[in-house]
Amino acid sequence: MKGEKGDDGIDGSQGKAGHIGRRGEKGEMGLVGLPGLDGMKGNIGPPGPRGTAGMPGLPGLKGFQGLPGHPGRRGYPGPPGTPGPPGPSLNITLTELKDLMYVSDRPNYPLIQTLLDSLQRELRLLVDPPDGSKEFPATTCLELWLCHPNYSSGMYYIDPNQGSPADALLAYCSFSDTSKQTCLHPQDSQVPMKAWMEESSTEGSFQWLSSLEQGFQFYYPAASVVQMRFLRLHSNTAVQKVTYSCHPGHKLGQSDRDVKFLADTKKQSYLGALKDCVPGEESVSAPRESIFEFEDLHLLPLRDVAVMGGENVTHQFGFTIGPVCFS
Repeated sequence: MKGEKGDDGIDGSQGKAGHIGRRGEKGEMGLVGLPGLDGMKGNIGPPGPRGTAGMPGLPGLKGFQGLPGHPGRRGYPGPPGTPGPPGPSLNITLTELKDLMYVSDRPNYPLIQTLLDSLQRELRLLVDPPDGSKEFPATTCLELWLCHPNYSSGMYYIDPNQGSPADALLAYCSFSDTSKQTCLHPQDSQVPMKAWMEESSTEGSFQWLSSLEQGFQFYYPAASVVQMRFLRLHSNTAVQKVTYSCHPGHKLGQSDRDVKFLADTKKQSYLGALKDCVPGEESVSAPRESIFEFEDLHLLPLRDVAVMGGENVTHQFGFTIGPVCFS
């Protein structure tokens, strides 16, 4: 028969140390540790050496002539001039004048009123002639010159409607041997040179300056609708010039581009063509220019300008709006 299992024996003593095992394989990369704290800011280093001189810049654009300055103080009256030659005779007798003043044996009231107004105006000029000041403005520059032939060209006050001098406007009086002109300058005569049509060059449509960013209409200070109406009544002609300028890096090409100028009525406009700008010699420093001249008593002064959109309108251009001169 099989006997019962005996008791466990006593643990043996520890054996000798075994030999060193082989080096294990390289383990996988551990997780990324947390970011460390920022170190202390170092001291500012010494200044570096001075750099070499840069290339000279391109020459600047030629400036435009500014507005005439205000008139100086009124000088002392000059000595009286020599008597002028007698004026032409009307060659009309008192009987003929009487016939003109009556129509069908009734007074010709419109003619009589015209004669009285003319006589009153002549008497006023003789007794209290205007001097072009704010308090005593002339009707036009021509009237001022007739009262003061020794006056030189300059800025004077005029009041075409001859009402209260409170609405008198400052004008430039041009006294030459051939004409006596009353000139009104726009408040902003210079349309700056820039790429006006770079972002608004829709093909086949006009872009008015006043509708573009930083654009504007042409405003003539104190020239109200009433004053302009009376100034036209006292004048025979009106002229105005506009200069179109290209960027110096461009030149006027062979192709034309349509341009419109808004008249004073703001319902009519002049249609013209200007030479388009194309890249030119970079060495040219003066802007390329073309001049438009207008003559119209009832449509001037100009109020806005528009250029036809399309391709190749990314160049820089500008306009110089001259004064409108009545004579």
